[in-house]
Amino acid sequence: MARKSASGHRTTGTRRVASRLRTAGPGDVRGASGIAAAAAVCLLAAVRVARNAPLGRAPVGVQPVHDLASPAAVLVPAAAAVAVGVVADDDRALVGLIAAGVFAVFAGFGPGGAAAAAAGVLPGATALVAAPALLDRPRRRAPVAALAVAAVALSLGATAGPFGPGVRWLGTAAAFGALAVAPLAVRPSPLALGAGVGAAAFVAAGALAAPFVAGAAFLAVGAAVDPGIALAALGVGGGVAVVAESARRRRVTGVAAGLLLLGAGIPATVPRALAVVLGLHLLVVAGERLEDHAVSGGEAR
Repeated sequence: MARKSASGHRTTGTRRVASRLRTAGPGDVRGASGIAAAAAVCLLAAVRVARNAPLGRAPVGVQPVHDLASPAAVLVPAAAAVAVGVVADDDRALVGLIAAGVFAVFAGFGPGGAAAAAAGVLPGATALVAAPALLDRPRRRAPVAALAVAAVALSLGATAGPFGPGVRWLGTAAAFGALAVAPLAVRPSPLALGAGVGAAAFVAAGALAAPFVAGAAFLAVGAAVDPGIALAALGVGGGVAVVAESARRRRVTGVAAGLLLLGAGIPATVPRALAVVLGLHLLVVAGERLEDHAVSGGEAR
């Protein structure tokens, strides 16, 4: 009897999980997929920090974690981009997200020419994802969308495309600029802005105290080449403000967007560009939902 009861409970539990999955709405898909992708991207960023610790101070076993985190930072955001694209309200975002996810996997695990093909597709995918923010009203999210498109096009173009290496600093500036103005998309509260200012001050103080260490950290973790201290600090502060405001409003998509944009750094590689594409879409959607709920008198999820 006990076995039958336990089996019955397990069956009932499985059915409940399956029923919830079948009834999951677009917001649930965006939230779960975005958080999973952000976790994978931020894990790899944390591992990069650990690997670049001073000699003898790196945690034991960091290399095996890196070997697992590297493919996960491609596969998880790629799957998330496809899932979020399927439930997207805008056909442009649907095409852009699915193309970004599929081509990122090809670039990471396909033949040699796949990486060049993906580097050509990702800027176009970013433009498609950015189109709602660039063309629709209000244009509050247009600055971050325009700068994100420029960052992907210039950064990938300098590393795998037609531009020379000297253009890469423009991509770095555009990426940090996009992060710096990202809070405009979510209308941050004074508390969230305070968190962003505090983060920016911390980054600036650390960079001024140890400029060579800071430069190496920006390069190793964020792929940023000679970023200005002020712009880098503003970028980190903007990303932190987005995460803080989204957490305050309990908007999972906004939290995921901020973490993806922070963890991606400069989109000079296909996996980093994929994270920017997905993060930009989630940021635009989070801002739109906030405005819709403000008009209706509700609270965005």
